[in-house]
Amino acid sequence: MQAALESAIAELVLGPELELDRADMLRAFVERHGVAEADAAELVNGGLARLAVYRKLVRETLVDALRLTIPRSMARLGSVFDEYFDRFLAERAPRSHYLRDLTPELLEWCLPRWREDPRIPEYIVDLVRHEALHIEIGAKPAENPEIEPAALELEQSVRFVDAVKLVRYGFRVHELMDDVDDRTEPERRETSLLVYRSPEHEVRYLELSKLAAKILERLIDGQALGHAIERACALEGVALDASVTESTARLLADLAERGALLGATR
Repeated sequence: MQAALESAIAELVLGPELELDRADMLRAFVERHGVAEADAAELVNGGLARLAVYRKLVRETLVDALRLTIPRSMARLGSVFDEYFDRFLAERAPRSHYLRDLTPELLEWCLPRWREDPRIPEYIVDLVRHEALHIEIGAKPAENPEIEPAALELEQSVRFVDAVKLVRYGFRVHELMDDVDDRTEPERRETSLLVYRSPEHEVRYLELSKLAAKILERLIDGQALGHAIERACALEGVALDASVTESTARLLADLAERGALLGATR
């Protein structure tokens, strides 16, 4: 019977708001879920008011957590976001007990649907990914200070900090203002960013050329340095000459200075 009670509470809290203002309506609801008589009587005789407060508390807690991670996307979508949030709770609901997992779970469910919804601007998908990424990178574990990196070698792969990610956007959403009231639309242009957390625990962004992005993508994937450069040049149709090796060396040196690259993998 515990499962029946949990099912009823879950629908009351996460599902569409129900009209249960009369005792007979509430009793029919709990009986539909198969709630035991003693529990059903408790709900009918005063439990609904407490559940209404609980419903409001749970939902406001979830919305507050989302406002910390994707505030600009929520503000720009307005009531459309509210609609999708309600649908997410009713059709899927969070599966993790941790609030930090709420945004990834919501986006996993929403993004395919947002791409098909003509009410939602195309750039919103990039913007919400960009906002959520700040929390994702910021929450990564710190590096072990006892690990001493080795010098880079063409035959070896390289080691980045754990708090690093390469992302690609169709819009330059990283240039938008942080103001939640701003409604400027970003320029439509393919952009690659390396997102990382600095030794000072600040999330930072580095814009990359297409060739640099392809090189770093392969390095992050664990490929050897020489192979990553060769493969990236082949894909971009760029001759692997001294200018490429020199620019790659400068890029890697810059990333090491920024604290994003630790050296060769031992």
